[in-house]
Amino acid sequence: MKRMKKITLFMLMVLVVAGWIFPPKSFAWGRGHFYVIGVGPAGPQMATLQALDMIKRMDVIIAPEKHVKLFAEYVGNKPVIFDPWKGFWDYKGKSYKKLDKEETEIFKKERFRIRNERVEQIKLLLDQGKDVGLLDSGNPCLFGPGHWYIEHFDPAEVVIIPGMGCDAAAMAALGKSIIPAYDTRFVMQTAPFFLTDPEMKDLQILKDLAKYPTTMILYMALTQPDKLFFSLKEALPPDMPCAVVYWAGHPDRERIIRGTISDMGQKLSLDKERFMGLLFIGRFLEGKPYEATMKRQNKNLAKPDH
Repeated sequence: MKRMKKITLFMLMVLVVAGWIFPPKSFAWGRGHFYVIGVGPAGPQMATLQALDMIKRMDVIIAPEKHVKLFAEYVGNKPVIFDPWKGFWDYKGKSYKKLDKEETEIFKKERFRIRNERVEQIKLLLDQGKDVGLLDSGNPCLFGPGHWYIEHFDPAEVVIIPGMGCDAAAMAALGKSIIPAYDTRFVMQTAPFFLTDPEMKDLQILKDLAKYPTTMILYMALTQPDKLFFSLKEALPPDMPCAVVYWAGHPDRERIIRGTISDMGQKLSLDKERFMGLLFIGRFLEGKPYEATMKRQNKNLAKPDH
């Protein structure tokens, strides 16, 4: 019994000394951290346990009103200091898409000025030892606007909490193996204006991609569906399957429109939703894509090495 007490006392002394030599990061750092928390596409039911726990732990929250309401249980009475996207896509409450030439020039300068002021505000809070959490939709590192702020901090000050993107929710809604799928070589995620150009006139990259079995996932692709599919028709087979998953992850709003390259533009142009939808293009949408890949691999396995 005495031996056990001595061992226990020795272990406690080791832990105390270790804590003194290697103090907790927060103690050693002496500052708060800037957390960018991926909260998924549709509220707490689509957020990770880690994300919900981190929201509870924050001293200060940065979030748009919709996220404050959705995560009210976790935000609690914490101060919400600003909406990070106010002024990012708008000028004086007007969408950047509706600004005239003069307003656009002011907007381009103003959004940087506002961002810089907010970064300084966050840094002051970190200096006070506060942990600041910015709630970012979906996956913060894939089309995550949180990097508008992240890149202006020392990497040691930033912690990114991963979140499920709308792509994962949309894939689940489609219920297909996106890869392996037949002879698909790769899955590409982008937006039309990154893939080609804002007017979608440069078709060379589409023609190059068409040489390979590819699955495309296109974000922000619903604004001008007729123009987009006019370009896609120039490069891809007319029977290539397509699908749009609207409001992926929202159980009360999620829906799917299916079609092909030849008719999808017309179908989408009749729909009122122009933003909250993810476009999928690829053969994986038909038949049994995973089974087909396994059969293909079995044939390759049967071939002799010489």
